[in-house]
Amino acid sequence: MLSGVEIPKDIKYRIDMKPLKSKLLSTIVAIVLVVFLSFSQALALSVKEEKEMAEKFMTMIRKQMTLIDDPLALSLVREIGKRVVAQLPPQPFEYTFHIVDSDQFNAFASPGANIFVNRGLITSLDNSDELAGILGHESGHAACRHISQMIDKSKLVNIGTLAGVLAGVLVGAKGGGDSAQAVVMGTLATGQTAMLAYSRENEEEADQKGLAYIKKAGFSPDGLLTGLEKIRANDWYGTESIPGYLKTHPGSKERIIYIQSWLQDHIKEPVIDNGIDPSRFEMVKYRLAGLYGYEDATETMLMKMLKQQPDNAAVHYGLALVLVRKSRLDQALSHLKQGLALKVFDPWLLMELGRVYVLKGEPEKALEVLQGLDSVADLKLPFLFYRGSARHDLGLLDKAKEDFTGVVEADCTTFPRVYYNLASIAGKEGKQGLSHYYLGLYYHKINDGKNALFHLEKSLPDLIDSDRIEKAGKIISELKKQKKIVLFKS
Repeated sequence: MLSGVEIPKDIKYRIDMKPLKSKLLSTIVAIVLVVFLSFSQALALSVKEEKEMAEKFMTMIRKQMTLIDDPLALSLVREIGKRVVAQLPPQPFEYTFHIVDSDQFNAFASPGANIFVNRGLITSLDNSDELAGILGHESGHAACRHISQMIDKSKLVNIGTLAGVLAGVLVGAKGGGDSAQAVVMGTLATGQTAMLAYSRENEEEADQKGLAYIKKAGFSPDGLLTGLEKIRANDWYGTESIPGYLKTHPGSKERIIYIQSWLQDHIKEPVIDNGIDPSRFEMVKYRLAGLYGYEDATETMLMKMLKQQPDNAAVHYGLALVLVRKSRLDQALSHLKQGLALKVFDPWLLMELGRVYVLKGEPEKALEVLQGLDSVADLKLPFLFYRGSARHDLGLLDKAKEDFTGVVEADCTTFPRVYYNLASIAGKEGKQGLSHYYLGLYYHKINDGKNALFHLEKSLPDLIDSDRIEKAGKIISELKKQKKIVLFKS
């Protein structure tokens, strides 16, 4: 199991890193219920109410957890998710799929059909069938509106109890530690805690729906079984100290028996081809491991794997990503070339090779390697960023600006460095106000409020574009408000 680490903000594929307290995930359903109850006293949720709750919940999720905004990994997860959801009858919600930067073996559905799967769970799976099984199960919960049903149970729970749960979660988010968890556990011990988990009937229904969905989508339903077996073997939350009623997916042994029986009843039914290249899942798996796992532990693990599987290009790829993080660029280059020898013209390996050449200060080689990758949809944003970086280093400022502007227009948070580079270009063009504006956005993206405020305020007198003036003013207002809150608390 792999754990997350901080990755340098200027060259890595990720959003701002915040500490993710592993124990908080065990209370995720409690958070849902607190948000729900604070909004409405009703015994059940209407579709409109659940959509409004979903927005509140997503805001809380982004504060409590770090979501991975990697275009390559998200593309696969969302493609599989959409294929599964396409098998559902008409739904009142738009399903979304997200990757949580946590090494825990977990996945969950939130209000409004937002599905979350942890990085650690993805890196523990072996194929897209298993990932489809997990997503199918969670989609089953959403389609059956099991969370809405849990609101009906919540009438048995004192509002103060739930407020205590939320307080414990917030303490854990800000200060962490066992004391915060004790607040949660102590408060729950006095309330009706049975409603904080899906019932076994809920789980069986979600499994039944999920199995049908993934099979129609062209994935092997065996994937849900083998995926669940992996989760059970590693313990869903990685600890036995968490009370069973806090585990959102109970009865795994019984579920395995049920799924085995279902598979036996449907063994003769053919499975259609889902059209997803099996090697693509492998590349995503080792990409997530290489970019987000503990550096030393991941390097050791992948080196051992290479001894057993020296011809696995995906393992070479993952190892190269780790080595880049450790600034061992020549070794990374070696593994990328070995991977390309095994998988000639693989676009993912070529993209990473271009990135390493940019980092090594060899922009000509980078442009040569990146040529033609603009036709690969999944690679569009990294292609534009690294081609723009190479062009920038070569002094091709107009062309670099075109590439960087394409990244900005996509509103992608993966490459905050793009704003720094645009600031550099604007400075060289003598546009100091625009340079300060982009520097302000860069520091805002990497959560350096002090520098963001300085540069955005500096930009305003010289900005001409009304949209930029409005955006800068809005961010300045938010930063000043945050600053006042910090001063007040101190």
